[in-house]
Amino acid sequence: MKHYFPRMSFKHTIFAILLGFLLVKPIAEEIPSGPVTLEQCIKIAIENNLNLRITSYQPRLATFGLDGAYSSYDPNFSVGATDSHRVSKGRQNPLEFTIPTSETDSFRHNYGLSGLIPTNTRYSIGLNGSETTGTSANSFPFGSYGAGFSLRLTQPLLRGAWNGNRVRMNIKLAKQQVESAGLDVKDQIMQTVGSVERAFYNLIADSQNVTIAEDRLKSAEEDLRIMKIKTDVGTEAKTRLPQLEAEVYSSQASLISARNSFTTQVNTLKSLLSADFASVAENELSPVGELNPVQTVFNRTDSWDKALNNRPDIIKSSISLERADIQLKFDKNQLYPQLDLTGSYGLSGSDNAITAFKDKLPYISRSATFDNSFRDIRGGDYPNYSIGLSLNIPIPNRSARASYKSSQAQKEIALLQHKRLEQTIMINIDSLIRQAESSYERIEATRLARVSGELAVKNERTLRDEGASTDFVVLRAERDLTSRRYSEIRAKADYLISLVALAEAEGSILEKHAINVEFTEE
Repeated sequence: MKHYFPRMSFKHTIFAILLGFLLVKPIAEEIPSGPVTLEQCIKIAIENNLNLRITSYQPRLATFGLDGAYSSYDPNFSVGATDSHRVSKGRQNPLEFTIPTSETDSFRHNYGLSGLIPTNTRYSIGLNGSETTGTSANSFPFGSYGAGFSLRLTQPLLRGAWNGNRVRMNIKLAKQQVESAGLDVKDQIMQTVGSVERAFYNLIADSQNVTIAEDRLKSAEEDLRIMKIKTDVGTEAKTRLPQLEAEVYSSQASLISARNSFTTQVNTLKSLLSADFASVAENELSPVGELNPVQTVFNRTDSWDKALNNRPDIIKSSISLERADIQLKFDKNQLYPQLDLTGSYGLSGSDNAITAFKDKLPYISRSATFDNSFRDIRGGDYPNYSIGLSLNIPIPNRSARASYKSSQAQKEIALLQHKRLEQTIMINIDSLIRQAESSYERIEATRLARVSGELAVKNERTLRDEGASTDFVVLRAERDLTSRRYSEIRAKADYLISLVALAEAEGSILEKHAINVEFTEE
């Protein structure tokens, strides 16, 4: 059985999103009514389970966060324009000196592109132009146009460089979040598969318990029927009937309880398979299969190795260690002073209006234009450049030192938590293996107890028929046999469920059911 999910490299995280079948509305017709196999239940649960569908959104949300982290590299475009008009009115001063009138119109426009590149280099590119026209104080018209191009770069050399690049750090952390979200989905798939398998085995056990309760009721009713015949013909006293009648009623109550337990377990399985319980509430599920456990040879070392390499929680813990290391390197970089290398390069150009005279009056024969001024820029006629260093030393830099010490402590905590998780996993697996071994031993013990109980009932019935035993002894033997049959079934179910728990603890439950969870780039 293969189910494809977003592929995600644990070393190099890429964008990931779950395939659509986890996000679409489940189809109620997919939930069968009648016989159903474990493989069918697992497949339907992976497609419909609500917890899994909810968790499947996490990689999408994490991907959105990663997109947001990359947005720091998005360039910013700016544009601006200014139009101004200035008039200087003439006036007569007390010294009888006349200040003539002048008028100036100006129009300025600029375009800019700025941003950040992955080396943490900030850039700024600008292009501007300005046009000035007007009349001077002596009524002489004028006009000019100026244009300029500029490029400015700022590169951190100490703080903010290498591991101190905050944007790159945020991107790394966002990628790890995407990876963690994918592991959450895988973990939820494992939990869903384990829950379905446990519910399925419990359903088989409850189904067999119903059969046992039905057999016990039939046996009690048959004993009562035979006794009534005997009392009617006078071979047995009627005082023996109440005890047998009580046994029939007790068997009826046990059957009611067994059927109710079966119905409850059916609903438990339906809750795992469907996102719309109302649409499948009337469906009758009948598990296909028997509780036929096969003895497993356990290897603790192999189980530990599987768990420490496959379990999503241990992988997420390793990611947490990487996250703590990234933060520590960043905070260490912040201890350095701020040393920035700056450089700029620019070109400029200009054009002036040409003034001519007509009837001794000045006028503009050719206006200044942007094309003419930009020609100087294209030709590189008036370049300018600069290079420099800027040093900023925080004294005594207590904030950065405190952050670095805090990150060191956080990394030590993460290491200890990882070690604690490893130890918890190993102890849990050891306990589960012992539990599985004891459960299998219980199967043989309960089987022998059931076989002995069947022989005891047969012998007591023979003795009763010969007058050497009583109905009370026979009923007690039959009750003990019923209890032992229940115990044998429970031992088988417990052993299979303990194997499920061990597979979950190892992180191998998907491999056990040939379920291939892959993360694909979208």
